[in-house]
Amino acid sequence: MKSHAQIIPVFLAALFASTAPCPLSGALGSGGGYELESSVLNPGGGASYGGGYRVKGAAAQVLPPSSLVSAAAEYVNRAGFYNPPHFTYEGGRPVALTTSSGDLTLSLPADSIDKFRFDITLNRNPLNQPLAVDPGLINDASGKMTYNEGSWSRLFPDHLTEFAVFDEQDFYRKPLANRGLMTMRYKDEDGDGNIDGSYPPVRADTLNAWTLDEESRMWVALPSAGVDKVSRTLSLYFGLPGVYALIGQLDTAVNNVFAYPVPFRPNGPQAGSGAGQTGTEAGGITFTNVPQQGDIEIYTLDGRLVRKLGIPDNLMMPKLKWDVRTASGDKAASGTYIWRVVSGGNSRTGKLMVIW
Repeated sequence: MKSHAQIIPVFLAALFASTAPCPLSGALGSGGGYELESSVLNPGGGASYGGGYRVKGAAAQVLPPSSLVSAAAEYVNRAGFYNPPHFTYEGGRPVALTTSSGDLTLSLPADSIDKFRFDITLNRNPLNQPLAVDPGLINDASGKMTYNEGSWSRLFPDHLTEFAVFDEQDFYRKPLANRGLMTMRYKDEDGDGNIDGSYPPVRADTLNAWTLDEESRMWVALPSAGVDKVSRTLSLYFGLPGVYALIGQLDTAVNNVFAYPVPFRPNGPQAGSGAGQTGTEAGGITFTNVPQQGDIEIYTLDGRLVRKLGIPDNLMMPKLKWDVRTASGDKAASGTYIWRVVSGGNSRTGKLMVIW
């Protein structure tokens, strides 16, 4: 197996001496699912493509002259170079790297890394194909997270990546001079607001950006630009090489809970289940945007408890129905009621009206 000292061959230095794009054609590089029909040395110009990656301002792949067949084969098959693929950058140039699927993008301002030349890789499988970080640290941190926060905070491999920087000497582990921006896509193909395959359901609204603190073996929350539900992405700012993840949490937010239809009048002239209608006896009253844990309590105006509804942990949609009956099973009398939702340390109240 080649060492990192052998990853960047001698001919690379000569190629970087040129400031113009320099295509090296006539060879097909492949390995680990990464393929490039013609190699491009691209110091800051247009984009180079290959193996599901798009890269700007870098050598996407550099092959020796076509006459060096044995060297080319040796280069192509180097363990770790193509899976995951590495991209070479020069100091003083900005970094822009994007997977063609759009699942992951990364950008760094110029002069973020104090090396003349360096390689960057985005390792999407650090648990099974680690580069610089021991996967045992990831497993320990994830175990602590789920123990403290519950199954909603378990790690999904699709939401994990390792950002590594290295040269022919070693891995670069120092803080970056300028923060970078990474955008990761979360899995919600059916658009129901829950992470695909999660149970209990992990709501996309609860996703946050986290980085692995290798010393404490814990996940640490990072500032993020929030969740974009249209593109199903979350952008995060980072300042170190390392492992990054999108991790959800138990949703205890109550700010957007409301009840409908109000007034509830299942026998009135506008009775029905459509928009603007006043409901049906079978449909009852629905509380929507409910949290994932807690209770909804319905009281009379003088403070008597009419009904207490426990919120199930496994709600796929954030809705809970009240059949407009008391705890004893009788119809709730016509009148005005106070409802209160409680989840964790959060609570919210509102009013509703029942007219039979």
